[in-house]
Amino acid sequence: MRQGAAKIREVFRRIETPEGWLAKRWRQVPGYIRLTYLAAVVLGLLTHLYMFTNKFTNHDDLNQMFYADYGKASGRWLLPSLLRLDGNISMPWLIGVLSILCLAGVPCVVVALLRIRRPLGCVATAALLVTFPGVAATFGFMFSADAYCVSLLLAALGAYLAVRRGWLGSLLGAAAITLSLGIYQAYFPVAAALMVGALLFETLDGTASLRALVGKGLRLVLTLAGALLAYLVVVQLTTRDSGLTDYEGISDMGRISLGELPRLVALSYWKYVAFFLRDDWNCHAAVLGKAFLLTALVSLALGVLLLQRRGLGGGKTVLALCLGGLYPLAAALIYVMVPKGYVHIHMLYGMVLLLVAPLALMEYAGPQLQDRGGTRAFHAIASWVILLTLFLTAYSYGVTDNNAYLKADLGMRQCAAYSNRLLERVEAAQGYEPGMPVVLVGSTTREAGLSPTPELDTADLVGIFDMGDLRSFFTYRHFLRYYLGFSQPVYTGESPLAQRFAATQQVQAMPLYPQEGSVEVLDGAVVVKLNP
Repeated sequence: MRQGAAKIREVFRRIETPEGWLAKRWRQVPGYIRLTYLAAVVLGLLTHLYMFTNKFTNHDDLNQMFYADYGKASGRWLLPSLLRLDGNISMPWLIGVLSILCLAGVPCVVVALLRIRRPLGCVATAALLVTFPGVAATFGFMFSADAYCVSLLLAALGAYLAVRRGWLGSLLGAAAITLSLGIYQAYFPVAAALMVGALLFETLDGTASLRALVGKGLRLVLTLAGALLAYLVVVQLTTRDSGLTDYEGISDMGRISLGELPRLVALSYWKYVAFFLRDDWNCHAAVLGKAFLLTALVSLALGVLLLQRRGLGGGKTVLALCLGGLYPLAAALIYVMVPKGYVHIHMLYGMVLLLVAPLALMEYAGPQLQDRGGTRAFHAIASWVILLTLFLTAYSYGVTDNNAYLKADLGMRQCAAYSNRLLERVEAAQGYEPGMPVVLVGSTTREAGLSPTPELDTADLVGIFDMGDLRSFFTYRHFLRYYLGFSQPVYTGESPLAQRFAATQQVQAMPLYPQEGSVEVLDGAVVVKLNP
């Protein structure tokens, strides 16, 4: 009895206050991880504060502004459950802060797996990963942004567990990646690239045998394959009755023709040229094209020097070269995953990991190249090139993000002003009565006059809408209700009612809005002819 009582007292003595427990856990976190997380939170909030302190919207956000039931038909069977955790309303400040707190964990996993420890490298990694324009595009879909950041973090954590915790870690990692896929499928390449990168540095260490390295590589491949298979099984179970939408080729995910595979692989590599050198998304300052080429050259030279210095032998050298070549493919695997779909920029997050690779290589090569004057000087020069390029890239991304947010802001104001004029004409129509339905014939056609601010067209991120996007989508009726307070039924151009009116001779004879006679009361409805 006395021994039992003593044990109970000992247990009670070990109970810590919440503050004490958190302080101890925080002290156990390595300093470079703490720096990375804090840098990511601060830079993330600074970059995206414009979005978080306003309410910009797009078609999906309008459709889901007061609902949390989106995703199941798109194979995102876990998404609806996560959406309900922050309420049913798309609230930018709450969702934005939650998103940044989750997103900031991703660079922590990246620096841990890719062995980035120095302060500037950690800050640069955090800056790149929180400012990447795909993040800004994701915030356009604010109602789901925090859930998508959870998905991204789960993908990164899944890679970490699989790399660091053996077979048990592979099981847990596969589970985490499966959950990530169940929220949003586009972050699978992040897990794949982190696994390849971590295995590359283990190969460069030269301590493990070639057989052990190949065995670990096969285990990581099985982890990814198992996660994808488990995800597809759950998709079949959860969409048995409703079916799976073909949006952006999602229904064909996992169905890849072997004959088409070489083209998709080549496309994955080519997209780096298009994105970083040709700047097809208008995300990079003009000088960055040359800076990227210079960074690639010095990184390649660092890799060659490192392989020479390590003396790994034929087998491990070949494996290291193969892994180095696979790293960009893994990061752009989205082009292989959805061969028939259009890949938007918020689906390209994995590609930013290519920019982190020079940082990791620079830091890893440092101790290997310090004993000779020439290589030491080259490493110092390469470090300047890499860090300056990547910090300038992060700044360029921040500029792109805020250009996009300004575009969204002005687009909302312009659409509200346009809509006020439109509704004034509706309510002034002869025969108008409160409660009448309003039919907008041709509203889904985007005419030239709906793009009044061409200076902002370069900030063309999916999810960031301008005036024309807001007016021409079927969700314009929600915009009129939520932002203009117009509660009467509104039928946009794709609706059967609008199409029936458009086919009548009376509407065909009407002039286009805003001309006199373009707004008429017909058969108990106010018809506005916006386009033929």
